[in-house]
Amino acid sequence: MEIVAAALILVVLLALGALVVLPALPLLVRSRGRWGRLGRTIAMCGAAFFITWCVVPIFVFPSAEVTVGMTMFALYGAMIEALVVAVAAVFASYGDTDRAT
Repeated sequence: MEIVAAALILVVLLALGALVVLPALPLLVRSRGRWGRLGRTIAMCGAAFFITWCVVPIFVFPSAEVTVGMTMFALYGAMIEALVVAVAAVFASYGDTDRAT
């Protein structure tokens, strides 16, 4: 039963991470050139950091505390991911865009 609870919490926490990235995603996708590539790379590093901190408690904490540990670590990861994605969006805003004017 604890495996199901951990899996459900992992899905919810990954959805939280997706919600953090969604506002900046159109800018990151639309941006081209060196700055756009740098922004996307920075955003991917933030997402990898978040996913890592969602999964680490599964292997670190005892089974009784894994869901609480996942939530604590993921909230920390989401905070860092939000900061990194914001920085990535700033870098990507300097890139060329493919919009018709």
